[in-house]
Amino acid sequence: MPWLMLTMPGSFLMAGLLNGLFDVGPFWFGLLCALPSLANALHIFLLPLLGRTMTVREVTIGQGWLNFGLWMGGLLAIAYLPEDAPSRGLFFAVLFAISALSFSLISVGWTAWVADFVPLRIRGRYMARRNRYTSLGTLLFMLLSMLLLWIWGETREVYLFLMGLAMLLRSFSLIYLHDIHGPDPSGGEIPSKGFLRDLKALSKERSLIRYILFGSVMGLCLAFLGAVAPVFAFRELGASGAQFTWFSVCATLTGMLVVRIWGELIDRHGAVPVLFLCTLAWRLGDIGWLFIRPETLSWLGLVWLWGGATAMGAMLASFHLLLKLLPAKLRASGVSLNLTVSSLVATLGSLLGGSLLSRAEVLEMNMALVYRVMIAVAILIQLVALLLLRGLKEPDIQVERNSIPGAMRTLRYLTVGQGLALLSDMRFVVRRSRRSSKEN
Repeated sequence: MPWLMLTMPGSFLMAGLLNGLFDVGPFWFGLLCALPSLANALHIFLLPLLGRTMTVREVTIGQGWLNFGLWMGGLLAIAYLPEDAPSRGLFFAVLFAISALSFSLISVGWTAWVADFVPLRIRGRYMARRNRYTSLGTLLFMLLSMLLLWIWGETREVYLFLMGLAMLLRSFSLIYLHDIHGPDPSGGEIPSKGFLRDLKALSKERSLIRYILFGSVMGLCLAFLGAVAPVFAFRELGASGAQFTWFSVCATLTGMLVVRIWGELIDRHGAVPVLFLCTLAWRLGDIGWLFIRPETLSWLGLVWLWGGATAMGAMLASFHLLLKLLPAKLRASGVSLNLTVSSLVATLGSLLGGSLLSRAEVLEMNMALVYRVMIAVAILIQLVALLLLRGLKEPDIQVERNSIPGAMRTLRYLTVGQGLALLSDMRFVVRRSRRSSKEN
């Protein structure tokens, strides 16, 4: 279930730390899951203030180093925090609240900045290649985490070592970030006309508003599941930190193998059909959660294998579609609007998930049934939300190829006629010759 990698705080490592070592409980975990989304909503008040003196590039790099410093300080505090401290939930809430607010500004800056230095015609393939490399790095880190957790157990020292290593690697990426430059040396200025005026202009973009509505419904359910599923895995299914990491490895591996295919499909058929198909396949595959028992926990790996491949396509298509729908002059404001709306509902989803679980425990209900009912309802709502993509107009693609049947025929031919093993080597975009490129 790769949505956990996006919605729960600090990804798989933090899930084990919070639910295993410190056992903060479902209420605090739900609150912690909600904080990143709440921060994304609050950034809309800070971005105009930063825009008076900073560019998009400066916001991305500056907040990146600030977030790095916050987490380094947080690791020092975690090293001395008693595992059964009554205030441990409050401590993590404060840490995540401050760092999440910083990270939300990074997300806005990066999304607006990347559209400046990556040409539209190759954006799908570029993002696919970029995601493949980042997935490879994530996969190696997960394997190391699983190995250490398996050998030395889920101790404070192991978690601190892994989190410290992650921050060290992150510092290298921030250093390389300084060398990225686009056509606009500054990376683009943050609009200064005022968000209310930009909001009025964005309200006329019907396709964008429809996309934001779809993303909000998905975000609500994903955040809800992000607060429920890890608790279900650790408390009800008996998953260990090493097992949970292994499931994450499965999802990352399949996502890395097929990400290039999704990128080329997006360039050829458009982002809407790929988003529709991948989300549909992703949600149907996660129905497997409803049938997993503690004695069949290993089968959860298959759910994650399928989810990793399909979720990668959905995330890549969603990001690509957002960049297409945003007006060039309102890019930063459009990203802010999308983040604010979807984040507010995601905050509600995380809080709702944690609160319902806490209430169910107080009432001494059948928790195994509660978990499964909550997951099933969230999946059903997401399947219904796919109807919002029907008829959504997508600019800058070949209209005759922007069809769900066209993309589906290609996928069916590959998976059935050629076999899944060939997926990572197939190309769907005709390459231009070097001679024709030089002539243009």
